[in-house]
Amino acid sequence: MTRPRPIRYDVDTWFVMRNDPEIPKAIIERRRDAAGGDVFLVSRWSLDAAERVLMSVQPSLEKADLLVRCVLPLV
Repeated sequence: MTRPRPIRYDVDTWFVMRNDPEIPKAIIERRRDAAGGDVFLVSRWSLDAAERVLMSVQPSLEKADLLVRCVLPLV
């Protein structure tokens, strides 16, 4: 099983899908740090933004995506 790539929602937002084909596992948002560089905030997905939990801040979209786990099917 290959990991699905993040789905771009807008210029600075990606939804990360894993096992459930309809509900995102996480959301990644690009922001600027104090030095003007990009940082990527990884949050556990919830439809209610107040219930989203920040899990990590990463220097790239690729590293942020790798942090979102995928449950592998039992063989």
